[in-house]
Amino acid sequence: MNMKKRHKRTLRSVLYLSVIVICGLFLIFHTGQAQAAAKTVKYNGKTIAKYNKSGQMVLIPSENSSTNYKNLNRLMSGKKKKTVVIPKGSTIKLNGVLKPGNNTTIIAKGATVIGKKNSNVIFAAPDKKLKNLSIIGGTWRSIDKAGRTGSLFAFSYVTNLVMDGVDCNANYRGHAIEIIACNNVTIKNCIVSAIGSNPAKCLEEQIQIDLATKKTAPKIAEFGSKYVKGQTCKNVYILNNTVTGARAVGVNWTDSENGKWRNKFHENIVIKGNTLTGTTSEALAYFNTVGGEISDNTIVTNATRTDGNSSYTIGIHVAIFGNAPESMASSKLLISGNTVYGKRNGIHFKAYFNSSETKCLSKLGYVTVSGNTIYCKNGTKKAIVQVKKSCQELLQTNNTLYIWK
Repeated sequence: MNMKKRHKRTLRSVLYLSVIVICGLFLIFHTGQAQAAAKTVKYNGKTIAKYNKSGQMVLIPSENSSTNYKNLNRLMSGKKKKTVVIPKGSTIKLNGVLKPGNNTTIIAKGATVIGKKNSNVIFAAPDKKLKNLSIIGGTWRSIDKAGRTGSLFAFSYVTNLVMDGVDCNANYRGHAIEIIACNNVTIKNCIVSAIGSNPAKCLEEQIQIDLATKKTAPKIAEFGSKYVKGQTCKNVYILNNTVTGARAVGVNWTDSENGKWRNKFHENIVIKGNTLTGTTSEALAYFNTVGGEISDNTIVTNATRTDGNSSYTIGIHVAIFGNAPESMASSKLLISGNTVYGKRNGIHFKAYFNSSETKCLSKLGYVTVSGNTIYCKNGTKKAIVQVKKSCQELLQTNNTLYIWK
């Protein structure tokens, strides 16, 4: 009798342990499936990306441009912090504009991204007021053979924007990168070049730093008049890039709408460590800006105009065209360590005068021009020019001047 009881107890124990094992295996199987699912991103029932060991979403490229466009926008959407990787060695064609959400990093090192015809490749809308966007590496192109004649990258109302190691271009009449009403922008280690036709009097810049008005930003105006009230840029850093265009870099103003926005000024624009080449206009146009720095660049203007607009042949053209804010009077602009090639002038300063050009209504602040090597086709006396005491104070030290032959 005791033997039977012991046998029953043993049988119950075995059954109990078997149930535990089976349940454990079932749980492990489903947990494994859940983990496997967590390593992929699905959209419309299809896997569009896989997570790598760093938790980044790696796009699965498609030969279909519509699929790539939709899937990338899906991965970039939302406000959560995320990194999207476009795989090295891939060529991604898009059938629409990429519109990232907040806190997005796009890594495209070794990849090529080709945008839709007559279209931006990335567009940041003003009503989104995007924050924290980084674009790292990649070759970015328009499908247009002569390059994009609008803006390849168009950013408006973005705070904390970084472009690092990007290779991009546009037509001479377009912009590779357009920055409108943005704060805290860094463009560094990029190759930015113009292709296609270059009209003899073209003034367009490959990197454009602009204010928001109906004329300067017609696409932004479509979102409503409140977005085109002359909003300007602040804390923009252009660092260690190679840029070629009709103008290489332009910090812009406008006299549109009867001069309504002449008194709008950017703040703290830093141009440092770049190689800038202008083909038919200034390599660097630096307008309506309070404070900043232009240093350690090689700046070459190859423009040859001889008409009344010979100012477009200047190497570094610094000017203000309106009544500056009070902060301009105490502002500091450092221009140092540059190698500059210009025709009419190497470096030129001019402040806004009245209509008869007799009175300076606003002056630049404290300007230091130091340690530059300047080549000027118009002679050494024209290498550094200040028009009618346009600066509150202009300090020139240790500059080396040559005739550019």
